[in-house]
Amino acid sequence: MTEESKIIENMRIREATDGDIPLLAIHHRKMFEEIWERRGEDIDSSRFAEIEKAYIQKLQLQLQDGSCKAWVIEDEHRIIASGAISILSFVPTPQDLSSKVGYLHSMYTEKDQRNNHCANRIIKQALHFCKAKGIKRIILNASESGRPIYEKIGFRSAPETMRLLIE
Repeated sequence: MTEESKIIENMRIREATDGDIPLLAIHHRKMFEEIWERRGEDIDSSRFAEIEKAYIQKLQLQLQDGSCKAWVIEDEHRIIASGAISILSFVPTPQDLSSKVGYLHSMYTEKDQRNNHCANRIIKQALHFCKAKGIKRIILNASESGRPIYEKIGFRSAPETMRLLIE
């Protein structure tokens, strides 16, 4: 058995619980900190604290009502990765008459655990969850470092998508 397969064998994936919410929020914050840092953009550290607090509030409501599902990966000592999917209501399309869409978000792996397929395992759990719920469309916003992981699984960019942030 290779060293990599031993490491992966000692990692357990499980559904996140209410007790995991504080760490999920930290991972969510760290994800944004890294994205903004790579872009060379500054953001006030108090804003990151607000992001963390808002994400906790979202999860407290939506994990309970089932409109969000999250997973964590643990090694022998700690949670090393997490990610979530929220179920949204969009409009039916010619390819999918359902209005349910999965929004994959908040994917984060601790820096010292990257390249151990953690994100891949969480994404596959989310896809399995969506398939079981009859959800055919899954969307996400990908960072530059995340894009290759999603593309290997089959995600493709959608050039027809646009957004506007109203201030």
